Amino acid sequence: MHVKKYKVVGIGNAIVDILANVEDDFLKKYNLHKGTTRIIDKSEMKKLHSCIKAVKKASGGSAANTIAALSSLGNRVAFIGKVGNDMLGKLFEEDLKSLGVRYSLLKMTSREPTASCVVLTTPDAQRTMNTFLGVSGFLNPGDIDEDVISQSEIIYLEGYLWDSKEARKAFEKAISIALKTGGRVSLSLSDSFCVERHRDEFLNLIRDNVDILFANEEEIRALFETKNMESAINECKKLKKICVITRSEKGSIIVFKGKVNTVPAEKKTNVIDTTGAGDLYAAGFLHGLVRGMNLETCGRMGSIIAAEILSQFGARLEIPLIELLNKRGF
Repeated sequence: MHVKKYKVVGIGNAIVDILANVEDDFLKKYNLHKGTTRIIDKSEMKKLHSCIKAVKKASGGSAANTIAALSSLGNRVAFIGKVGNDMLGKLFEEDLKSLGVRYSLLKMTSREPTASCVVLTTPDAQRTMNTFLGVSGFLNPGDIDEDVISQSEIIYLEGYLWDSKEARKAFEKAISIALKTGGRVSLSLSDSFCVERHRDEFLNLIRDNVDILFANEEEIRALFETKNMESAINECKKLKKICVITRSEKGSIIVFKGKVNTVPAEKKTNVIDTTGAGDLYAAGFLHGLVRGMNLETCGRMGSIIAAEILSQFGARLEIPLIELLNKRGF
């Protein structure tokens, strides 16, 4: 059996997160709905920047967060995304390299600035995300490196990119290459509003091409148009895919081949910011999967990694994540 160079390659938005703490009144003042993600334009981004005091700037983006965590867990990984020729682009690229990501395709351009996301965290640790996509939304099929995709055991796709027609074509190209070369395809649904915009297309994509699906409760219910989790789980059984559903403090549910595994959440009392928790859960889960662990163990690894990020701002831990798992006997 041919051993592939990369465990996972992620394809997603290359975003710099700008983190700020705000009160609930701030959200009301600017008509922002707590806990949601919205796409904003350049003028809205500038307006928000002028109204907040940033506590931290760090490279982010859902798929990039997962890939960075997988690298910290000792995996050889790759990332494909776009940044602009600006300070935020340099920050993103330097962060990625310092985190040990072995390969990155970062096409520099002056046409649009690097994507950024103003993450507003309220006292209850909920985050409201305001994303300016900048150049990241210009990802296209020409940016997909066939050698990198064919040399990866799993490709990890960020659902947010489905909003761009060219990025969608890039996904389709990457999926085609992966399936032809024996790779597996994983998809993160990213956001319930994203699911609502593309429900039928996502369902077709999942049924035809996806092997591993990541979603939270809201996203999986939106996918199947139900308010009942039991109904959503039953629909997951019909998909015959590995379906991973994160449920915050209620832990996670893993559905595969008609079996439902329930994994409890790790106890974490000092919750400061929930940014990136789902991304890091996916990293822990995929880490276990590429090492041949059973699905319940994969879920436990995801829970351990996700819990750690809750006690800090941002989605990138400063300690090697593999140490967390080693302390727990993995």
